[in-house]
Amino acid sequence: MADPGDPETSAVGQLWPWPEQAEVMRTVLDASTDPIFNILEDGTYRYVNAAFSGPFGKTPTDIIGKRIWDLFDRAEAEKRMSVVTRAFATGETIVFDVRVPTATGDRHYITSVRPILDAEARVSSVVCISKDITERKRIELEREKLIQDLQTALARVQTLSGLLPICAHCNKIRDEQGDWTRIESYISAHSRAEFSHSICPDCARGAFPEMNG
Repeated sequence: MADPGDPETSAVGQLWPWPEQAEVMRTVLDASTDPIFNILEDGTYRYVNAAFSGPFGKTPTDIIGKRIWDLFDRAEAEKRMSVVTRAFATGETIVFDVRVPTATGDRHYITSVRPILDAEARVSSVVCISKDITERKRIELEREKLIQDLQTALARVQTLSGLLPICAHCNKIRDEQGDWTRIESYISAHSRAEFSHSICPDCARGAFPEMNG
């Protein structure tokens, strides 16, 4: 009886022989604009496509056989390997965001890490497929900055709005804690205004009558 899981007898295998099927799949992987790579438990790259190697200024041949520490600094490599190690340990598919430093600036990707099982159902390697989300990240950062700017501007507009309780005799203002403070202290604490003290002509005449001659 035919084994439906065998490449030669599966629905796809019935359309063309396995060698041709494998060549088609390799062509699709190599031509993909999404970075795709296969990595072993020790961090060795067994396969990478041009979309993965290109941002490093390398060809797939330059990278295959190298380890993750050969491409990234230690902190970045350890971060990535922790996900690979988890996929080997649990057999689960993991999706996470990664940053790739390149000569033209950082690129951001969302990467799916999928374990590949051997005949004994043990994880033999993992296949990683990444999607470039650099533009989306840029838009998100710009939106967050815009929101922060708007919140700051709104806070400034609302700083001295509303009804301010002020003493009719000494002109002190009662703050949010119920304390009475000098008007200049209150305004300085709630805005960017700063004060310098002088004396107006009317007060000068009252305070220094000898200068009125």
